[in-house]
Amino acid sequence: MQDAFHKYLNDFERWKINGYEGTLKLTKQIIDYLTSNERNRKLWVHQIEAFLRVVYYYEILKRKDCLLNIVTGGGKTAIIAAVIFWLKTVHGLNKFLILTPNLIVRDRLESDFKELKIFKDFEFFTPSDIFHLNDLSLHLLQSGSQPQGILESGLLLGNIQQLYTFHITGRRNLAYLTNYTDGIVIFNDEAHNTPAQEYSNILKILSEKAKFRLDTTATPNRADGQEPDTDMIYYYDIAKALKDQIIKSIVVYEPEVKLLKLTYTNFETGEKREVTELDTEFKEAEKQVKSFQWILDPEPMKKQMSIALQRLNEQKIRANGRYKPILFVVTMSIREAEIAKNMLEKIFKLSTLLVTEESDDNDRKNAIEIGSTENKYDAIVSVLMLREGWDVPEVSTILLLRKFSSPVYGQQVIGRGLRRIIRDKPEPEILAVIDHPRLEHDWLWKLVAVSKIRQNVTDEDSFDINEDLPLRPKIQSLTRPEKIIKIPDPIYDVQIDFQKVRDDIPDDNVNTDWKEILEEVNYNQETWRITKTRIDIVKGQRLKDKRLELIDGPNDLTDSVDDTEFTRDEMEQQFKDTILDISSGLLREAGFSGLMKGKLYSVIMDHISAKIFGGKSLSYANLKDIEFALIITPDIRRTFTKPIIAGIVSEK
Repeated sequence: MQDAFHKYLNDFERWKINGYEGTLKLTKQIIDYLTSNERNRKLWVHQIEAFLRVVYYYEILKRKDCLLNIVTGGGKTAIIAAVIFWLKTVHGLNKFLILTPNLIVRDRLESDFKELKIFKDFEFFTPSDIFHLNDLSLHLLQSGSQPQGILESGLLLGNIQQLYTFHITGRRNLAYLTNYTDGIVIFNDEAHNTPAQEYSNILKILSEKAKFRLDTTATPNRADGQEPDTDMIYYYDIAKALKDQIIKSIVVYEPEVKLLKLTYTNFETGEKREVTELDTEFKEAEKQVKSFQWILDPEPMKKQMSIALQRLNEQKIRANGRYKPILFVVTMSIREAEIAKNMLEKIFKLSTLLVTEESDDNDRKNAIEIGSTENKYDAIVSVLMLREGWDVPEVSTILLLRKFSSPVYGQQVIGRGLRRIIRDKPEPEILAVIDHPRLEHDWLWKLVAVSKIRQNVTDEDSFDINEDLPLRPKIQSLTRPEKIIKIPDPIYDVQIDFQKVRDDIPDDNVNTDWKEILEEVNYNQETWRITKTRIDIVKGQRLKDKRLELIDGPNDLTDSVDDTEFTRDEMEQQFKDTILDISSGLLREAGFSGLMKGKLYSVIMDHISAKIFGGKSLSYANLKDIEFALIITPDIRRTFTKPIIAGIVSEK
């Protein structure tokens, strides 16, 4: 996204040096107060910079629609609160609407703004102007809420869906905002979540009414490849935050796995057999193993989890009882999430919370409070639910049981663990990420400025909890900003094949002939399953100096994987939940509205019925066909590319 502020940068710096010349007297007083060394809780330097740019944009440039691109953990909510206080105190604006893309983000902001908590925490007032906060009561836009709260409250918080015009509540809320309120200010939090046309239309309507609009995000590029329609005036990324010690350093752990035994199953004939590394056909069978099986087949998943739990134990030693480190596991679908949860609980005896789109309010509350020492959970498994807005600093270990092809969602997931736990001390903190080299995430580690990659890690390897992190990334600085149109990316000592990454990401074409394309797809009912592996060595690789550390491999894990038998009703329900979840995920990653979930679900179910169930519906399909379809859901998911999804949702 282009930096719209670079052409003003020299004038902006002179404005700061000259004591904010041209701004209102009361604005200067607020700036002096916020930057005072006497404050109990000081804002970070980049938060002050962001606030000053907003002031300059509004008061000096006389413009009103802007965006702050600030890394996860960089304190965007505190900046929003400071801007609210300034606009109310100085400019007399009294109605502040904060829009969120989902309930997780809304819940987090509700806890920040309820009873003016964030204003009090950061002391965004002085004894002489505290009365300005008296009418900043919070009103939630949600099902069942009365529209009168829009008129009576100064702070309005809700999902953008509460303003959609296809339902009565949305039309009513939008009418109250546009017809009965004056001086409204809009905050569009997580602004990258605006690809849905209805979302964009609502923002356009409100922006015409608003006195000021501020978008905030950590990843401005949207899933549909477009950009928000506001001016980016500040860019504070992961590399800069690492340099300033605002966020944790990321260390990636990767095992080098050798296959020892594979199990063959033919779902048409019922034939089953095992093939070991000593058999002549082993090499040919090994070629049939797909990348997702290295993390999703039960035996290798168990080893990945064991490695993750070793890292979690190291994090507990670092915590030394001051906080509770949490393991965060990310999967592609509900079925995989349930398998992961069961394995963590039954084999590793770890109390685990599962959060999906179907989770109730109690589970969402537990997800927010999981970092508390009183919370019973040590791990949380998510199906792309806990992304932006879920802010639990105690997340210290992330296990990836899925592949990312979208830079947006990859960064968002890693962002869940970036927030520092010890905020006010320069204590080194590490986010341990357990990945697998077969997922080919090198491009992601470049984007998130990984400090170190440890390859060939085993489930028994332990590392010094006080290990030295490598040098901070080199940051490019701008000397002639007026000569460029975009801030360049930081430079790292690692080469990434971005052409290959781009080839893996679906393009933006629309397949209007999607029915014909799906008709040509077939699924081979012969499958191979990884049933035994070995990890020989650990190789710790530093990005900067390329030094290697070799460590002996582990002993075999003897705990068996529990192959739970399901009743037909349970299997059917699991299958429907999985396809619903896949539909939601595909739409979200392709940049389309979740409101089309029912349509895509029907198409996928019809496709499975034709290609796997022999034309039968789920209720009449053979159990072995349902089992086979569940096993190959990653293949089915890959069939529905972005162009095909675009064709489905655009068809009337």
